[in-house]
Amino acid sequence: MKKTAMQPPRAAGNQVLVLRSTVAAAMTLGLAIAASAQEAKPAEPQQLEGVTITGARKSAESAQLIKMKSDQVVDSIVADDIGKFPDKNVAEILGRVTGVQIQRGNGEAGSVIVRGLGGIVTLLNGREFFSDSGRSLYLADVPATMLQRLDVYKTQGADLPEGGTAGVIDVRTNRPFDFKDSQVVINGRMEHRDKAKADNPDLSGMASNRWKTEQGEFGALVGLSYQKGTYHDERAWVGDPVTFNHGGKSILGADAMGRVLDLGDRKRLAGNLALQWKPNADMEFFLEGFATKIDHRFQQSFLVAGIPVFEPTSVVTTKPGTNNLDTVTNTNYPGWGFTSTQAKHDEASNKQFALGGHWDATDRLRVSSELAHTKSRIDWVNRILDTGYAPTNTIGKVQDGGGYIDYPTLDLTKATNFRVNGGVDVRGERSGDSTDWRADAVYDMAGNSFFKEFSTGVRLAKRHAMAVNTSMPWTTSFSAVGQLVSNFPGIYSVSPATWGDFGVKQYVYADREWLLDNGEAFRKMLTGSTALTAYDPMTLFDDEEKTSAVYGKTKFGFNAGGVPVSGVAGLRLVRTQQHLMGNSRNAATNVITPVDVDTSRTDALPSLALKAEFSPKLIGRLVLGKAIERPNFVDYNPGVTYTPPGGGVTFGTASGGNPNLKPTESKNIDVALEYYFARTGSLTATVFEHKFKNRVVIDAGETTINGVRYNTSQPINLNKANLGGYELSYRQFYDWLPGVFSGLGLEANFTYMSGKQINKSGLESDFLGQSKRAINLVALYEKNDVYGRLAYNWRSKFLAEYPYRTTGRELWVAPLSTLDASAGYTFNKHLTISLDVTNLLNQAYHDYFDKNPAMVRDVRYYDRTYGISLRWKM
Repeated sequence: MKKTAMQPPRAAGNQVLVLRSTVAAAMTLGLAIAASAQEAKPAEPQQLEGVTITGARKSAESAQLIKMKSDQVVDSIVADDIGKFPDKNVAEILGRVTGVQIQRGNGEAGSVIVRGLGGIVTLLNGREFFSDSGRSLYLADVPATMLQRLDVYKTQGADLPEGGTAGVIDVRTNRPFDFKDSQVVINGRMEHRDKAKADNPDLSGMASNRWKTEQGEFGALVGLSYQKGTYHDERAWVGDPVTFNHGGKSILGADAMGRVLDLGDRKRLAGNLALQWKPNADMEFFLEGFATKIDHRFQQSFLVAGIPVFEPTSVVTTKPGTNNLDTVTNTNYPGWGFTSTQAKHDEASNKQFALGGHWDATDRLRVSSELAHTKSRIDWVNRILDTGYAPTNTIGKVQDGGGYIDYPTLDLTKATNFRVNGGVDVRGERSGDSTDWRADAVYDMAGNSFFKEFSTGVRLAKRHAMAVNTSMPWTTSFSAVGQLVSNFPGIYSVSPATWGDFGVKQYVYADREWLLDNGEAFRKMLTGSTALTAYDPMTLFDDEEKTSAVYGKTKFGFNAGGVPVSGVAGLRLVRTQQHLMGNSRNAATNVITPVDVDTSRTDALPSLALKAEFSPKLIGRLVLGKAIERPNFVDYNPGVTYTPPGGGVTFGTASGGNPNLKPTESKNIDVALEYYFARTGSLTATVFEHKFKNRVVIDAGETTINGVRYNTSQPINLNKANLGGYELSYRQFYDWLPGVFSGLGLEANFTYMSGKQINKSGLESDFLGQSKRAINLVALYEKNDVYGRLAYNWRSKFLAEYPYRTTGRELWVAPLSTLDASAGYTFNKHLTISLDVTNLLNQAYHDYFDKNPAMVRDVRYYDRTYGISLRWKM
């Protein structure tokens, strides 16, 4: 690629020079501003100092104080009142944090990355939490109404649990001692989704109180939340690129196009409990629990259409000035197509209970301890039935970033035009549980001129993770194959109408509810037996991981040229012992043998954080540290699962793990300058760099076994990868504006990232999942009884997959932008009403090949939601 003056230096040495220059510039700028600040008047109006602020301003002030006082680089979001977040879950809230990007799908925000990285430790009230056999919590499972605050640590101190190269997300729920007296809050919300044409309820409540007795002070809190969500996502796709000749011209196109509907109904029940006891001023104990139960019935319904690009009688056009396919038309061609319903049902549960407390043994020494147990499980099924049709008049186009398919002489809403093609019935389970114990001690070294505080602690954890599933081959030998779908009443239905102009609007497919509710009948249709298929031993992993960690850290302080400098130096030592169990199959003899691998390693994770207070309002930071990220348990699985081709797919898949994987190591540096010019006003800048070793990526390839082609995938370690960039953030309420305008506020942040990795062949490639630029803009309004929020998020293109299947191509995602809005009115101290809208821009998700937007893969559309909420607080 040709370099331009706007591109950052790519060489590692140049990145270090840039980083060092930025550090020097930041410190110099800080000293200059500090000197001028001693003579300048305060930036904020003096009358604000004695005013009690509430609502969004109080939330902003609390988050700002957390950031100022923290030893690490951290961004926080604090609830301005109980249950008042306009978002449904924690993942949606995180989309407003500097350096954080989220991806929506299946009716909600789900995946979360920090600074382009997915290696995140998720904590619930400071404790590790996870979903089934994974390492992190699916953050959409935590309802926003239970949230007290969110802390996103971009850097890690020695006292934080190891395991995340991207940082730590700590989800804090309410406790009874957070409130001065009793609290009862009830939230009711009704949400309408435009493409699903569904109304979804969201109900939650919380009750909390505290009492003073002869045995000390007690507090109790209980919260419940119920959410139901019916959603409708859709895609118009173009098949993998193929080159064909037509009329003497070489054309780049695809021989298949179609639609995908992701339709689902999700029910989520969540509850939390917190008990606190303070027998005296020196002791406090707690018992805390959190649990969720999810019932998710959903489907992926495909329309797959053959495009006659290789037929000489087809009429083919290309995009003007290119050799990229535009349209294909053939009015007399015995074409092919099919619909496929993947009917899925997930039943999941997550729960965690913890018992702990602290004791101020002396006026300088505090000791604390905690015991926690976490358990998570998911049982899933996936039943697939394909139905085929035979068109004679086909129109295919690449249009509006997706695939357009139409059949002028064929009605795809009639079941008499479809025949049964084949099917499969698979199921599985994943589970995880852990027991964690920690103990910590903090000693205040009052009076020491240099050392201020010393703390140490130990953490012991035992984690178990298991997964297994069936891998039934595609079945086409049963008696129903070739029969008209109309011969089987109840087994089929007609899809809902699709959005946009991509040709076919509706089509016949196998009915999700019939497939899920009639498992025995479906298996008998496929195999002649109602019996469940046995689990495939090649899919099994059953792993145990024990970690023993000890840390020590000290806080210190000194003056440097009249500037107060404080710091924290720490070291965390972690011993990891793993017992990995699975199976291996000999490809030649088909003999399966157990695999039992024991591994162990010790990691030393040093950290150093320096904070210079150039003035009461200007802070500079330098944070250095090392972090590790352990591979997912599934990535260790030694078995390879072979899924033969079928259902219109001409290639099989072969996927497995790698028991020899090493954890990803990351050496990190952050340099920050933070200017706090008002109680709710700040301007901050952070430069960061991560240097990775043994980064885990998926290696894709191709193999042929007994004449059958398989696409293969296996995780491997890369030797080297670097990611760096900077963040800018601004927050302010404009209280000095006249009249109603004084209620205005703005939060704005920008993140720039640039990363490269060295692939297994030694070539440099783009960093997977990383957008170079990301912007969050949140306009706020709060005046008297009216409040509102308009939130805009944008991220630039990013590399989603490389290599893509066996094409060897890169799959890129075009820039994404979303706009959400909310507004509310407080009638009195008890009752508030609010309105909110998500996806105002009707965001289109585009992806394409090889940085060429004309080489289309698909376009996706999601629900726009409209919600109305009532909140009653006693």
